Amino acid sequence: MAPRIFILGISGYIGGQVLHDITKKHPEYQIRGLVRTDEQRKKIAAKYPSVQIIIGDLDSVDVLKGEAVQADIVLQLADADHTQLITTLLPSLPKTAIYIQLSGGASISTASNGVGQRTSKVWSDITDLSEIINFDHSHWHAVTDQLVLSEGKKQGIRTAVVAPPGVYGTGQGEIKRTSMVLPWYVDAVKKRGRGFTVGEGRNVNSVIHVCDLATALILLVEEAFEGSGKADWGEKGWYFVEGGECAFIDVAKATVKEMAKRGMISGEELDVLTAEEAKELHPYAELLWGSNMRVNGERIRSLGWRANKGDIFSTIPELLAE
Repeated sequence: MAPRIFILGISGYIGGQVLHDITKKHPEYQIRGLVRTDEQRKKIAAKYPSVQIIIGDLDSVDVLKGEAVQADIVLQLADADHTQLITTLLPSLPKTAIYIQLSGGASISTASNGVGQRTSKVWSDITDLSEIINFDHSHWHAVTDQLVLSEGKKQGIRTAVVAPPGVYGTGQGEIKRTSMVLPWYVDAVKKRGRGFTVGEGRNVNSVIHVCDLATALILLVEEAFEGSGKADWGEKGWYFVEGGECAFIDVAKATVKEMAKRGMISGEELDVLTAEEAKELHPYAELLWGSNMRVNGERIRSLGWRANKGDIFSTIPELLAE
């Protein structure tokens, strides 16, 4: 019997890419997805007629429980910080099921050397795992990351947490096709008419193309059903997924140069903004453009996964063309 997969977030950027790729690679899978509106349902159903789409939201407890009890695997790709979702879904799953939570690399973000300054620490999902899963709750996503582990252990359900850093590239989902870090930077540059860095812009971030991230998530699904037995679950089931890293100033320079070439702004100069000045452009400016987020996805690579899409610089023209 084909596995039954319940996916939350199919109208989103990452979830939409996963739905696109998994239906193409595994047409035999029985996939059910959650959307908020009938308009979203109709649009996605037109592209993926084999997918069963349910209308509800992340607080629709009865709907979520009804889906969980019949699922072999849940891909929670919607909201990394929704605690009730975890405590609703995990106790409702069959004991043989697997729960995969999409989190994010923001939990290890830092500007400890100053905003816009490089830090040397690169977090490993193997050698640094004990510290990562025991972060105090001031860290982004720590509450829900730890809740997935504890609730999974309590319920006897195998779990995995997948934590990408900055995600880039145009997605192939039906509703949302762009990410946050670079598109929001483009919006901010348009707003002020000039490029900028937050501090000196020497902060370094790991990044991952949305298609490569989707491939990693699908690999974990395959490992759950028919895999090599090498995948880790529970407390060891923590996966950073990255495809290299770059300094923000290099991304800013390349973006502003391309924007100027297209006549979107008048010049290629980069202003140096303080964190306070940048926050006037976006409340999360320091996290998005002034902090370090350096990770090493050793665990997913041990399963044979490799990033194979173009780097972030190659995607700038397609982003600006939209």
